[in-house]
Amino acid sequence: MSTDSEQPDPDGLAGLVIGVPAARRAAETARLIRRWGGTPLVGPTVEEVEVEDPGPVVEATREVLEAPATWSVHLTGVGTRRWFSIAEGHGLLDPLLAVLSRARLIARGQKASTALRGYGLQPDWIPAGETSREISEWMSGKVDAGATVALQRHGEPVPGLTGPLEATGARVVELATYRWEIPRDRGPAEQLVGEIAGGRVHALVITSAPQVRNLFRVAENLGSAPKLHNALESRVFLASVGTVASTSLEERGISADLVAQPARLGALLRSLAAAREQILDKSRSPSGAAGR
Repeated sequence: MSTDSEQPDPDGLAGLVIGVPAARRAAETARLIRRWGGTPLVGPTVEEVEVEDPGPVVEATREVLEAPATWSVHLTGVGTRRWFSIAEGHGLLDPLLAVLSRARLIARGQKASTALRGYGLQPDWIPAGETSREISEWMSGKVDAGATVALQRHGEPVPGLTGPLEATGARVVELATYRWEIPRDRGPAEQLVGEIAGGRVHALVITSAPQVRNLFRVAENLGSAPKLHNALESRVFLASVGTVASTSLEERGISADLVAQPARLGALLRSLAAAREQILDKSRSPSGAAGR
């Protein structure tokens, strides 16, 4: 299911426990769940950690300037702002903005686009689905061999984007200003795993792929990965903010039950509230009952 057309009951999530593995927007997600009458169970599985040593980012920035880059791909707003902040701290912001003003700019979504516009830069293109796959396909045939592509990436490598770009003969200069890790305090994430595996969570709200990957890492440390997998596959309704977030489920052979369109948190929770009967049907399924 992928829709935002329903007008849900104001109490569409009443009596339902909704798992939230997010960290950055956990409070907002919990507020929206309560708005629709649900009970949020927040257990962040991802912690965003800024790079301790800005040296690699500074060196990559110099490569972008020296080439100069004729393309610049921006996957996140926070990463773009941190890149520019590091550049400014080393006296490189003005020349960087000058180079980027002449380059073709791609923003994966509205947050990256807003970050660029905040520095007077206008994206040339924003993929409708906000996915790296769309970016790779759109750039194919447009990037010349020998071109330099700056890639401001998120907290992990993006081989599905860098590989195809490098295959064109282009040089990809990656800029990573933060990485994703499991939170130092694993207690809330471990509780979330236990409640899901124990059949006490009706739905899980997924807003990024690393959330699910780290959820399984936590479960593996607890020896609960098989129970977690069974629960997510058979009885927990899985609501994803977009196709990118859904990839973490696909890696495990699990499909999202709902993918919000547009890929926005508000649309996701509104669609989830409209899916009350589907949520209840999945939690009552024979395979779900057997796992309780």
